[in-house]
Amino acid sequence: MITSLETPPFGGAWINEKKLMLFNGDTGSMELRQENLETDNSSAVSKYIIFEGHSVFSEIQLSSGNDIQSHSHAYRSLLRAAIQEFGDENEDDKKIVALYELVWSFCEVLFVEHLPGGCVLPYLLELMRWHFPQPMNMLSDVLSVDEPMDHPDFWRCIISLLLQGHIKESIAMVRVTPDGDELVSLLEQMPLLENFSGHSLSEFKISWSMWQDRCKQILETTNFVMDESSDILEILCGKLECFVKYKDLCQTWYHLLTSHLLYTNPTVSVMSLHHAATEMVPVYRDHITPLDEILLSAMEFDAHQVLTLCIKQFQNSWWLAAHLADVLHHAKQLDSTELQYGCSLREYVLLHYASDLIFSGEFWSLGVDYFIECKQMGKGYLELAIPRIPLDSEKKATRVYNACQKHGLMDLAASVCKVMAAKARQSGNLGLSLIWSLQAKDLLSVTSISEEILDSYIETGGFSNLEFLDQLGSNKLLSNRLLFLGKYREFHNLIKMGEYRSAADLLVSLVESNMGPPRFQITLLLDSLPLINGGLCGDKVVMTSGQTHALMKALEDMQIKKLLKENDTQKVETIRLALVTNLASSFLDEPW
Repeated sequence: MITSLETPPFGGAWINEKKLMLFNGDTGSMELRQENLETDNSSAVSKYIIFEGHSVFSEIQLSSGNDIQSHSHAYRSLLRAAIQEFGDENEDDKKIVALYELVWSFCEVLFVEHLPGGCVLPYLLELMRWHFPQPMNMLSDVLSVDEPMDHPDFWRCIISLLLQGHIKESIAMVRVTPDGDELVSLLEQMPLLENFSGHSLSEFKISWSMWQDRCKQILETTNFVMDESSDILEILCGKLECFVKYKDLCQTWYHLLTSHLLYTNPTVSVMSLHHAATEMVPVYRDHITPLDEILLSAMEFDAHQVLTLCIKQFQNSWWLAAHLADVLHHAKQLDSTELQYGCSLREYVLLHYASDLIFSGEFWSLGVDYFIECKQMGKGYLELAIPRIPLDSEKKATRVYNACQKHGLMDLAASVCKVMAAKARQSGNLGLSLIWSLQAKDLLSVTSISEEILDSYIETGGFSNLEFLDQLGSNKLLSNRLLFLGKYREFHNLIKMGEYRSAADLLVSLVESNMGPPRFQITLLLDSLPLINGGLCGDKVVMTSGQTHALMKALEDMQIKKLLKENDTQKVETIRLALVTNLASSFLDEPW
């Protein structure tokens, strides 16, 4: 995880609550970005891929991109899980995720996978079988009747199985047909790449060529009982006209492409895919769709164009573009050339995705992680975005504060504390306000709140929710008022524990230190009464003559400085009489 970023000259300002103007001083470029602060990521499917995707993304960064192939598989697995595990109420979202998975799988095969011998077809077949399960579903329907050959989809089922390379299942179906013997013999002898492990690719090609020559010979010399048997053999011979005849069973040009390559060029390399694909698209339509453009760009190995088209195709979500860009970057398939905005394409899409997350309620902390992985501009975005995160609970505020601390955003961390301190103070929770102010190391606020707590004590005669003062340790030294407050609470604790002599020592030191507000001196002197004149200690003298003199001097100073109020007259007389009495008692008690 990157924790220290060097940010180029960078500036930004919120034009209104949904528009952020950004400026990169290095390039002189400006970018106007409009963020929907209420991005809808509330569906179960969206939440699943967001959280699971973040988990995989974090693992990639921690591993510095090592074993990127396994991480790409993890992304593909989570997309497939999202499609399979959620109910029909999420159908629209699942359709979008299915498109994500399709694009991801194509890019994984073309950019990330280590292809044995450079052969791409086995991976494409697996992809087609997963996205188009109809052949196996059709097989179940056909076999569910007493006489499968009487089923109206019997022959279409065989053709669809062949188009996806389900050879064993096709043999079982063909065996019961009138022309079964000849066709079964050819299918059983069909060379398959998975059966040629340990052999060279050249050996496979020779075997394949000999097998297909035999298929063509039989097609020319044999009169089949069933017309569909001729169609099966034409497929084995790779005749495009027959594939086009059954194009509805493939549904898409990329399925048709995969099926046709299976019977014409099973060792096809990724370099030859694009040329073959351009011949298949017109079979289905006379124009190129955005999804077609993405897949064709992938076949041209144009990662930059793939990501650009993903951004256009999936305008309401940056999930696919962000995670795919990161994987392609770590797979060294995406150049790091800077765009006009002063950052790479990877960083550009990560910034947009992070912006969506950080303003989407429960995902804000994930957005922080994505921002931090943007070396050029991420920290600048964070500094603009974090103040816009609603601090609507103590737990959330603590997490925002910790995130700022973790990533070195100390000014923002202090700002979070000040905001929460102000909220707590407005609600009357002075103890909590003091805790937040201490975290911010805000001397003025700490002093002010400490005085307000003392004023509240003068009015009510008690403290509430100040137990945290006992664990402040060296933080008490931040402010004299806070130190005084802590010591004063300690005095009350000593009284409760019956340690009266220690309480007296502490009380006198507080009076002499003048650390408390001047108006609080009269309260300290009143607190001395239970310790003298037959109070808590009975006849036992706990305050020495020297300590009593100190308290009498403090009372005299208050009168001289005119710090006493008119209604303090009775209190002053009570204190003076008690001190004089204690002075006499202390003289008698002390050794001469």
